[in-house]
Amino acid sequence: MKTNAVPSQLGASRETVQPEVFEDRQPFGLSMPIFEISCDFLLLLAGCMVGGALGHLLQLNRTFAVSSRQLLFGSLIYSGLFICLLQGQRAYPRVCSLLHVKETEIVLRISIKALLVCLVVFALGRYPVPRMTALTAWLVGTLALTGGRLWVYDMVRKHFSAASPKRRTLIYGTKRTARRFLTGALHSPKLGIDPVGFVAKEGETSDVIYSNDYFHRDSRPVFREPLSVELLEELQVQEIVVCDPAITDRELAWVKEVAQEANCSLSLVDNQEILTSKAPMRVWEMDGLLVATTILNEPGRRYDMLKRGMDIFCSSLLIFFSAPVWAVLALCIRLESKGPIFFRQTRVGKDGKFFEILKFRSMKVDAPKYAFSPAHHEDPRITRVGRFLRQSSLDEVPQLINVLMGDMSLVGPRPEMPFITEGYGPVESTRLRVPQGITGFWQLSADRRYAIHESIEYDLYYIQNRTLLMDVAILLHTLVYAAKGI
Repeated sequence: MKTNAVPSQLGASRETVQPEVFEDRQPFGLSMPIFEISCDFLLLLAGCMVGGALGHLLQLNRTFAVSSRQLLFGSLIYSGLFICLLQGQRAYPRVCSLLHVKETEIVLRISIKALLVCLVVFALGRYPVPRMTALTAWLVGTLALTGGRLWVYDMVRKHFSAASPKRRTLIYGTKRTARRFLTGALHSPKLGIDPVGFVAKEGETSDVIYSNDYFHRDSRPVFREPLSVELLEELQVQEIVVCDPAITDRELAWVKEVAQEANCSLSLVDNQEILTSKAPMRVWEMDGLLVATTILNEPGRRYDMLKRGMDIFCSSLLIFFSAPVWAVLALCIRLESKGPIFFRQTRVGKDGKFFEILKFRSMKVDAPKYAFSPAHHEDPRITRVGRFLRQSSLDEVPQLINVLMGDMSLVGPRPEMPFITEGYGPVESTRLRVPQGITGFWQLSADRRYAIHESIEYDLYYIQNRTLLMDVAILLHTLVYAAKGI
């Protein structure tokens, strides 16, 4: 489908969404979560100290005095416990509720729990605490934290939002769902979303769309030209968010095609395809909106370096210790049938790069080199030695050389032949964004009886959740399966 758009005049609104250069205004160089936690702790500590002092003045029994040291000690214990409980309740989410009501409800609930825990601890430890002092410290501390958090949220938006890295996001749709998404993105700076504007459908008359803020302080322009690769490149868009629940399948397919061609991630908001798509999606909630994002998990350069180091170390070690086995297998292959010991075949690696994969030859020399792999061990193309090699997976051992050379990894999706990858769609092409491997989720599953491309969900799950420890776990499971002869 052609994605080039007909040029149209956007007016002055196009200039309002060009990238801005923000100065680094992060206070003291702190990260956003540390800043929030520190502010909460100081607000709570100050409130407890003031409330405790006030309660000490109001208490009737003057003989039950509380020193400044005791008040500070008790406030520190209570504040520390409170913050720990807040962390346990995930009170510092990436998505803020629209009116911050949910966050306040969590604070009130945690305040009661923290008070009860402290009272029990002090009672068991026979630590005397005046009731009026404890009550006023709890009340003032809770009020200080509840009210002060609103100031903290405003500080986070002003000081952290501009300085933190963001994904330039184009919202597809202009109705109520789109406006709610805009509001949620602007109120949740930790999401790292920078809405650049909206793509309007035919008949839309608005030039700008305001957020659901009471004073309408935030707005974004509405672009009237069709969605296209040129538009995305001109606006430097990194993500498209479809906020039209009534979008047709044909229109959604077109949006996906444009996003794929422009190398943009795609998010669906309150769309039925969230529940049916096989694409690697991270489903999350934004203040009542169900959002599915197709952006992939990118562990970072540290993961890539450690993974490559593990590949080099393990493949070198395995080649060294398995060298006698290689010699025996090579002799058996040569004695049964004439021909090369190794089978070489062009496969498709990461980012579509071709490489030559190595295997111990398990089929007859005159067998077609490029064809679908045999589905059964009784296939007449397979030799007797080859049958043993395939059942024990020993035919894959020479791929350790591919790993050592950097063509493959120990763990990853299995590399396919070019004639298969030529028929890949956007979802299947996801497999080629990571290094191809010797073993993986598909190899450990019962579905390995079928073709790799028929069980794409295993590779998609690995790509979305891969970590170095997951790679190690897959290798350990592979060893267990090999020991069992599975």
